[in-house]
Parts: sequence; structure tokens; C-alpha cells
Amino acid sequence: MAGISFDGIASGLNTTELIGAILSADRMPILLMEERLAAGENEVKALRQLNTLIAGLATTTGEMTEGNGFRPVTGKSTVDGVGVTVADGASPTSLDFAVDAVAARHSGVSAPLSGWDGSDLVITTADGTEHSFTGTSLGDLAKNINAAGDLGLSATLVRAGTDADGNDLHRLQLVSIDTGANSTFTATAGGTDLFDPANGGAITSTGTDAQITLFPGTTAAQTVTSSSNTFDDLATGIGITVSASAVGQTANVTAQNDPKAATEKAQNLVDEINHILETIKLNTSVTASTGTSGSETQAGLFVGDSTVRNLQSSIFNAAVRPADGTSQSWLGIEPDRNGMLTFNAEKFAEALAADPTRAATALTDLAGRVSTAADTYSDQYDGMLTKSIENRVTDNRRTADSITDAERRIEMRESTLRAQFTAMEMAIAKANDLQKYLTGQFAMFTQDND
Repeated sequence: MAGISFDGIASGLNTTELIGAILSADRMPILLMEERLAAGENEVKALRQLNTLIAGLATTTGEMTEGNGFRPVTGKSTVDGVGVTVADGASPTSLDFAVDAVAARHSGVSAPLSGWDGSDLVITTADGTEHSFTGTSLGDLAKNINAAGDLGLSATLVRAGTDADGNDLHRLQLVSIDTGANSTFTATAGGTDLFDPANGGAITSTGTDAQITLFPGTTAAQTVTSSSNTFDDLATGIGITVSASAVGQTANVTAQNDPKAATEKAQNLVDEINHILETIKLNTSVTASTGTSGSETQAGLFVGDSTVRNLQSSIFNAAVRPADGTSQSWLGIEPDRNGMLTFNAEKFAEALAADPTRAATALTDLAGRVSTAADTYSDQYDGMLTKSIENRVTDNRRTADSITDAERRIEMRESTLRAQFTAMEMAIAKANDLQKYLTGQFAMFTQDND
């Protein structure tokens, strides 16, 4: 603490060192609390990282329990202009359909105009809603139309030469943002159709839906339309997208089981579980080493943490103990002696080929058990690991507050010690002055008597 120092001025003592030694002793509890806080913060950081892994596992396995998550399928089309999308859980299928039309935007242009007279332009959308716009110029009119975000149209001025007087001419072009039959609109000014060919305007494109015919040439032929060129969930989990090059063609779309994709999905699940188990294992072990100072041991961050130990056990047991109590070795998934999982891709492929439904069901059940175990610990509100982290954060906050309070007491202690030593120095100085005075007086007295 800054201030006036009387360091040994009368006593000859190094009071600064004395005060420092006293404060160092007083700071020992603070040092211990700082070490505890640093360790606690490291533990919270590691636990949060673990919780993120567990939450990710809960999400992954949760998605795998939906539909036929472990029976991935791949889609193909016989026509280049037809794309196929396949979602998790899609059912194997084969569909024939003819591409009749693709979706189009609605657009129109006005006759060449040299300006705008300020009258209202009324745009009527497909649902019958009327929207009125005006402006002092064509550019102003177009700007006002584009500012109406809920209209679903864009306005553009297209150069159209000059008139007899040399004035620039422009056509006002209106285009729907979306495609489909519901994108149509009309535009009138003073009761006159802006796009009337008789007045020099034109409809340049008519808003239409995309259209396909399922099962063409059969009594089951069925027309399906879409306002876009995408037909979602045409069959369970199967969607298609058509383009103009496919119009007039008949396409066959197939979706078939993909054993390779299923094997990769199973492998990824086992790898994700093993990564978590390995992370916990590394942080719950005690390692011994020999250094320059002799034998040393180092404990992992999670040593002695019962919540983490229980989490490890829950995840492992969920993965290796199926609901019916039978071994999963036939599926290629087994525990090893180190508490990890092994995955035999060849055995899994054999199981999938022999009985796809049984293999998929077994893996879905495994994912479900692991998902439940993971969610029990990582739920953002009630998860056991989440709660443990919250408790540790609270403890760390209390330790930090204790350190702050202790530092404040140390500052007060330092001020008190400095005041005490300063008072002592001043008292000694006064005593020394008195001694000098008395010694002088005694010397004078002795001299007078002589």
C-alpha cells in the first residue's frame, strides 16, 4: 500500500520486510483458495466440454431412432433433368412419372413510357388483393413497388429507345418473386390494363405450377402439381426436383437400401460412443511417472467424480446390453476388456444382408437406449451432468468471493501494520530524543559540579 514510510528510521529494523513476512503468512489461505479456484475452473471447463459431447450424442442417437434411421437408402433417376432427394427413414421404392411442365414466374411489361403522370397503378394479386402505387416518375413508381416487401413482386425499368422528341423511353417490367399459378397478377392504371398488347404492353411469362403425372399410361395415372419445381415427400422420404430439360420425358426414380451407408452410420455411432468413453477414461485415471524429483502421480480432472463415473457406466451399459438380454455379437458390436466398443464391419454387413429388419431394429434400439442415457445427463435443464456443472460454478463463485474478501482483509491488515510500525518508530524516535536530552542535561550537571 502506498503511503509515508518510516522504515527503520529510529529502530533500525527493516519494517517493510517484517510487514511483508507477516502478510505472506496471512496470504497462505488465499493461495490455497486460488489453487482450489484454478482447479475448479479447469474442472468446469472439462465438464462443459464433456457435456457438449454427451449432448451431441443424444442428438445423434435421437435422430437415429426416427423412422428407418439405420436403413439408409439412395435415390437414382433415369432422366438427367430429374433430381432425387432421400431423407433418413425413406422407404425403398420405384416410381414412374411423366414431367408435364415446370413452374414459372408471372411477368409483364408496359408499353414504352417517357414518364409517369402521378396516377395510381393498381396491382391485383392472385388472391384478389389490390395494392395501389404512384410516383412522380417511373423510377419513383418502381421504387415504391419494390419497397412493398409483402407484395411478392419486383419492378424494373427496361430501356426502350427514345421518342420523336428525343426523350428516353422505358418499359415498366413487373416480375413475381415466386413461381406457380398463385404468382399471377394484373396491373391497371386508370382502368387500362398495363400489359394490354393493344396498347403496346405484353404478358412475357405466365405463372404456372410444375406438373407431373404419376403412373402414366395406367388406370392409376395421377396428376401432381407444385408451385415450385420441387415435389417434397412424393413417396415416404423421397422428393424430386424437375427442370425444363425433363419436360416431355418419362422418368423412373428408385430408392434402394444402401448397406454401405448403413455400415458407415453404425461405425460412426460406435466411434462417437468410444470417443466419449475414452475422454472419460483419460480424465478418471491416475498416472505415475518418475522425474528429477522422484516418483510422481497425476490424477485426471474427473477422478473421484461420481457423476462422471455413473455417466460412463450408463453410456457403456446402454450400448452393450440390449433390451432382450442377448448378446449383440451377431451384429458386430461387442465390448472389449478395456471398457470400449468394437465394431466388426464385415459381421455387420452379413447381419444386414441376412435380415435387414432385425439388424435395423437392433441398431435403432441401441441408439434409443444410448439417447435416453445421454439425455439423462446432458439435458439443458434437468441433466445430472448439467446440474453438477451448475453446482461447481456456484462453488467457484463462492471461492472467488472469499478470495476477494480475504484480499480486502489483507489490505486492511497491511494498513494497520504500517500504522503500528510507524507509531512504534515515532515512539522510539521520541524516546531517543529524550535520552539525548537527559544525557546532555546529566553531562552539564556533572560539569557544573566539577
